[in-house]
Amino acid sequence: MRNKTLKNVIVILGCSIAGKVLSYVWEAVLAAYLGATDQADAFYMTTSVFNILYPILDIGIWKVFLPIYRKTMVREPGEEDKFANKASSVFLCISFVLVLFLLIFARPLIYVMAPGFSPEKKAITANYIRITAPAYFLMATASTIGAMLQCHERFFGSQIRQIGTHVAKILYVIICYRYMGIYAALTAMIIGSIVRLLIQLPFINWKWRFKPDFRLKDQNVKTMLKGLPSVALTVAIQHINGLIDKMVASGAKRGAISCLNYGYKLVNVFSGMISSAVVMAVYPQMISHIAKKEDKQLRTIVNNVINALVFLIVPISAFCVLFSNGIVKAAFERGNFDSTATALTASVFIGYSIGMIVSAVSSVITSIFYGYGDTKITLWISMLNIALNIGFDLLFYQFFGVTGLAVATSVSAAICLVVRLIYLKKYIRLGYRELFIEMAKILLLSAIAVGAAYVVFGVLLHLNVYLTLILSVFMIAAIYIPLAKLFRIKTLGFIIGIVKGFFKRGKKNTTESA
Repeated sequence: MRNKTLKNVIVILGCSIAGKVLSYVWEAVLAAYLGATDQADAFYMTTSVFNILYPILDIGIWKVFLPIYRKTMVREPGEEDKFANKASSVFLCISFVLVLFLLIFARPLIYVMAPGFSPEKKAITANYIRITAPAYFLMATASTIGAMLQCHERFFGSQIRQIGTHVAKILYVIICYRYMGIYAALTAMIIGSIVRLLIQLPFINWKWRFKPDFRLKDQNVKTMLKGLPSVALTVAIQHINGLIDKMVASGAKRGAISCLNYGYKLVNVFSGMISSAVVMAVYPQMISHIAKKEDKQLRTIVNNVINALVFLIVPISAFCVLFSNGIVKAAFERGNFDSTATALTASVFIGYSIGMIVSAVSSVITSIFYGYGDTKITLWISMLNIALNIGFDLLFYQFFGVTGLAVATSVSAAICLVVRLIYLKKYIRLGYRELFIEMAKILLLSAIAVGAAYVVFGVLLHLNVYLTLILSVFMIAAIYIPLAKLFRIKTLGFIIGIVKGFFKRGKKNTTESA
């Protein structure tokens, strides 16, 4: 089981890394073309709508549809595809209504989202929303198929859609921007949604074929629809908070919204590829343990996942905070993206970076609530998160400007993580004492490793920014890993053990095949 989990993690992690790298390339291409201008602000306010609705249609479906589909596979083999047809029919209808809503109400939506925009800027942004509206129609179908592929352990097929989507968008913009300008970036979102669906279809190698089915009295469909509003809000909470940040910043200086977007996306490249890969790989297993009432196995897998996330993400977070300016400069400073934009984006990047581990662990805990069908807790915690973020946004913006908006997002998420951990005791009891001791050790080792690298390459030596970042990473790893072994960090032993087991099994399978 451990080797199987690792194999799934490696597949998803590989696709996630490729997807995050391509996501960065997409952002870097746009940054070079758009910079931190009014046009960029309008475009990224448009993508804020996308960043809220896409998680609802993608991760939301994954959280609501996947557990029911998986449990049906376990308890009623053969019935899961009938449920898939009914769910797909529902999601298509929701998508159609959503597209119509955006086409009709684009202008009043922007007046709410960007109160600080000038009338001309609001009109441009509303037009951008109408142009991109058709992109949402196929997303739900693509997400449903992705969840099904995940349950059938077609992990590569479920993850390759992100790679195909970004490649299509990047090539389309590079080819068409000189002729279409900003409209190339807007229509690229529609191209990406089409590719996202089509690229998954060849991986469906079981008998399922989509047939519209609107018999919605099915108990599974009722359960799914009942949980969808709570799940949709919860999975979109991080992006809703990002939108709130941009709403507050809409009256700030030109480029503020663009820099908030660049900073957030860069954080997602560093942390998202790890947290999403690990959580997505173990989620079907967690659901199976919950369905079979295997509490001990569930507790073990959750402890291991949290420890692994802390071990991997905490030093990355520290690296991002201390080397923020160099990272942003290397990532974006070219074309229309100047040093002023770099400075503002770097400060925002720090604010979001301190919340990396909080978002990762919150995702694990929330998945457990979904597995038990408890959407009430996730709903009210999401509402609390929004309320806290609004309050902290208004407070921190007064003292720290745009940077304070990013810090507010991280602080409100940290408070809500504590609340999630308190309510988690209702279902399973984790070894909190051991977790906190392990985390304290990792924090200390990360501070030593990253701090030493910063002193050497950030203070004493003044090398090329790319060389500085590369050498710093090697130095951090060279200090962090031996110290982890010296301080007997259990997670390091766990990771090394499953890696060795995986490769031993792979070698054995290769020998047997020969």
